[in-house]
Amino acid sequence: MRIEKNKIEKNAVVNNLKKVRKSDLGKPELGRKSMFKNVTTKLTLILVSLVILSTSVSADKATINQKETDIGVFIEMVSRLTGKTFIVDPRVRNKKITVISQHEMDEDEIFALFLSVLKVHQFSAVKTGNLYKIEQLQTAKQDSVEVYTEGKKYAGDQLITRVIKVDNVDVSQLVPLLRTLIPQQGHMAQYKPTNVIVIHDTAANLDRLVKIIEKIDQESNQEIEIIDLEHASATEVVRILETLEKANSSSKKGDANKPRFVADERTNSILLSANNKSSLRLKLLIAKLDSPIKNAGNTKVRHLHYAKAEEIATLLEGVGDSIQTDDSKKKSSSSRRGSNKGYSIKAHQETNSLVITAPPDIMKSFDSVINQLDIRRKQVHVEAIIVEISESLNQELGVQWGGAGGLINFSNTSVPATSVIGGLLSNRGQDGTTTVSFPDGVRTEISTPNQGDNGAGIGQAIAGVTGALLGFSNGNSWGALLNLLASDTESNVLSTPSLTTLDNEEATISIGQEIPIITGSQLGSGNSNPFQSVDRQDVGIKLKITPQINEGNAVVLSIEQEVSGIAGSTSVDVVTNKRVIKTTVLVNSGQTIVLGGLIDNDVQESEQKVPILGDIPFLGALFRSSGTTKRKTNLMVFIRPTIITDAADINDISSNKYNYMRALELDKKLKGISLMPFTDPAVLPEWDESLALPPSFEKAEKLLEDVEASTNMPITPLPPKATNE
Repeated sequence: MRIEKNKIEKNAVVNNLKKVRKSDLGKPELGRKSMFKNVTTKLTLILVSLVILSTSVSADKATINQKETDIGVFIEMVSRLTGKTFIVDPRVRNKKITVISQHEMDEDEIFALFLSVLKVHQFSAVKTGNLYKIEQLQTAKQDSVEVYTEGKKYAGDQLITRVIKVDNVDVSQLVPLLRTLIPQQGHMAQYKPTNVIVIHDTAANLDRLVKIIEKIDQESNQEIEIIDLEHASATEVVRILETLEKANSSSKKGDANKPRFVADERTNSILLSANNKSSLRLKLLIAKLDSPIKNAGNTKVRHLHYAKAEEIATLLEGVGDSIQTDDSKKKSSSSRRGSNKGYSIKAHQETNSLVITAPPDIMKSFDSVINQLDIRRKQVHVEAIIVEISESLNQELGVQWGGAGGLINFSNTSVPATSVIGGLLSNRGQDGTTTVSFPDGVRTEISTPNQGDNGAGIGQAIAGVTGALLGFSNGNSWGALLNLLASDTESNVLSTPSLTTLDNEEATISIGQEIPIITGSQLGSGNSNPFQSVDRQDVGIKLKITPQINEGNAVVLSIEQEVSGIAGSTSVDVVTNKRVIKTTVLVNSGQTIVLGGLIDNDVQESEQKVPILGDIPFLGALFRSSGTTKRKTNLMVFIRPTIITDAADINDISSNKYNYMRALELDKKLKGISLMPFTDPAVLPEWDESLALPPSFEKAEKLLEDVEASTNMPITPLPPKATNE
């Protein structure tokens, strides 16, 4: 204890008074400012000494009575009495304090009184090491305020920072409640990840806030119970309970112990959270509601919105049989099947409805199945682009010889020499016929020359000539043929079929023609009345798609793509080309993929010649025939599926296709019709969501009125327009 005795303090005061002498005030070498400062310092020492004298001091305790004392003097007095070191902020000034006390206080009590006086005047003492900084309360919360330590004693108005852990209540609910209990100079913040509150305030107020938090942070006495139902529907029971509780709690707003219940349709159970009193009452009520129905079954009519009644009825039959089989196994009794079914399901096709008669437990299962199956199914719009570019080049050059004694014939030409030479021979005149007669007994011979076929054979031989065919002949002894051919064929086939189908429903589009194919022939008796069987085959473009929508806007497409066409004909029948792609792919909605492609490049060269003669330079060309054929085909198929989820997607796709066709018609209109300059082609009207291609009701009604007015003949009016009311 550093409190000195009264005698020692009185001697110190006397010594201080002696230091102030009149000679100090009259020295000429001291300036006025220095003299004033010296005097002020000494007067302050005297004032502090007088304040200490006004404090009743004993050996261990002191009684402090101060009235209108400067706060700086009071701080210095407390420093002398407690032995603590203070650093005073320059802004701590111009404050008069008053302390009235009638009992003696020790060192700790004096310091606690000092802190209370500072707080009353909006100041604080912040400990830093062995020092205390006297500063304003507003800035103290940003200083090195001590953090609360468990078990350590703190003065009532000492500033501390404390972290409070909350176990059972959300801190976001406590902060608005506690914020009004903290002064403006204090601070409160929440940290949700660990559910704690950080508070900066005096130790006394913090003790009060901790007690309040402990009262609120209590563990709830409500437990969650699972109540299984056997006969009633959990959803229906929860609906009844919510209605009753809403009526009962209308006069008890804000009841924290309000019971809560949730229905689990999968297990047909109720999750109940309530206190002991409410839980017992609700359990009795649920038990009453979960009682079997007296009659054996009930009948319900379910109108389906999207699914087909016949398909759902077949599915429910299997579900009902499975339920009854499981029940019979559990009860160790015979299965109720066939004529012993405890339910009946009939489909009404006209209204797309189901008429169901079943016990409540089976009826509940039927309702659950119907609710999950009778939903709006998504659709898939598939666009395909089929591009085929083909090119064919053919060149022939050959010379053939022939005569009465022999010929040179090549088979790699369009017209063989045998056909032409045969035609020439058939056209040649031969020896005629001689007719002998005996008119009047005189022998007479008449010769008729043979003129041939008048060129019919030659015409038939050269009927299929392609290119240039030159022939040379010296009459009837020999002839020569020169065949020249060069052909170039190009084709570009572009098709963009598109179709829309439901999820998991097959869709097919076919664009082409039917061609007859002879499948067999048979002659009648005596080789008369020949009979031929003909089958028709589709050629063109076929697209068959079955989409399946997966999670994440992905679509599984089972695709069969076929491109076929007529390639030519043979002596037997026509020849067709066919390209088929059959695959299953996974693609995202709106993504374009290449299903397959064919790049075919075929070059064939042929040469036929007469041995030895065909190898002679230059002259050998007269004894050989050459042919070259080059075929190149490029085929690519592109597919893009788009998932349609609502009517807006359908409207967008339809409007785009419609506007594309309208743009083509407008382009044709701008070009005009050849040889008909004053005729405009038809053009589709502008797209409208309510577009109706046939005349609308209003237009048809107006047309009838105009016809009636022009003909003066009454016409039966149209029936009234249907409305949605």
